Amino acid sequence: MRERFKATAAVVLVTVALAAAAGVLASTSSGAAKTQRTIGMIVPGPGSPTAPEEVNGGEAAAAALGDQLTTTVASDAPTQISTIESLIAQHVAAIAVDTDQGPATIKQVLPALARARAAGIPTLSFEQRYPGSVWVSQSGPAQYAHALADALASQMKYRGQFIIVPCQGCESIVHTWLKDAEAYIQHRYPRMHRVAVVYGGLGNGPGGTIVLRPLLRKHPHLRGLIFLYPGASYTGPPQLVHMHKVGKIFTAGNGGDCPPLYVAYANSVRAGSAEMVCAGDPTKLGYLTVWAADYLARGNDLTPGSYNVGDPVGTVRYYSHDEELRLGQPLTITKANLAQYDG
Repeated sequence: MRERFKATAAVVLVTVALAAAAGVLASTSSGAAKTQRTIGMIVPGPGSPTAPEEVNGGEAAAAALGDQLTTTVASDAPTQISTIESLIAQHVAAIAVDTDQGPATIKQVLPALARARAAGIPTLSFEQRYPGSVWVSQSGPAQYAHALADALASQMKYRGQFIIVPCQGCESIVHTWLKDAEAYIQHRYPRMHRVAVVYGGLGNGPGGTIVLRPLLRKHPHLRGLIFLYPGASYTGPPQLVHMHKVGKIFTAGNGGDCPPLYVAYANSVRAGSAEMVCAGDPTKLGYLTVWAADYLARGNDLTPGSYNVGDPVGTVRYYSHDEELRLGQPLTITKANLAQYDG
């Protein structure tokens, strides 16, 4: 779902020195000097709208921890592999990788990450999972489904009829969200009543169109819709504007890879016809990734349970099954906070 950066460079290497003191040594609280840690971060490119915010968060964490962050934009598996090999040669303290190139690229990169671990360098992946590396994730399926439900419920004042809109031929996660949202609303908001599950088209833009007018005729007391896939979030809310239903029928939608919000989604939020839910805040994801990299580089192990990362992240949880450190904070974009996340 990600759009690519407009930049044409395949690799951009930016090293940001963020230690509180100049030079390669930083002072500890006891006054003793310690070697500054260098953490390597590899982000997707040219392309991801979320990568700049992930880097911003990582830089903030590095500054807070007294580390140095080296960021590389890598567009393909060979570039990622060569970057990892270079970071190994530099004896960095930890390596974190995020790409959107799919399973084939991940499979190609895994041996390079294994070589890093063999050299004593902890490895992490963020957003997507790379087996063998600590996976810093955004939110779990139930957390995301609950955020969609909460966004709709607050607009509907916790009562009335609603419809859930999944898509035809979508990935299995959409159906997981459907089941989780239904069960959660039934328990959490007993005055809300699902009157239908209506499957929209496949894809985004016109291919994902959901036609609302027949639904509104069939369900004249309808007060809300949950759009589980970005295509319906794109095409559904503008129809409510055209039918003069804003303020009468409310929607909560899957905003895709956000923030930032794409223009069409932002326009719907601005018009009051939708609230958009993102899996998490990429700035916080970047911060958590570098925090975890520093934690592991210090010789610590992550064990199941809660970790207080501090501002701006707060408390997160680690799950050993997938070596997953979960941010667990879906982000709902409303008219009130749109200016902060408008792309």
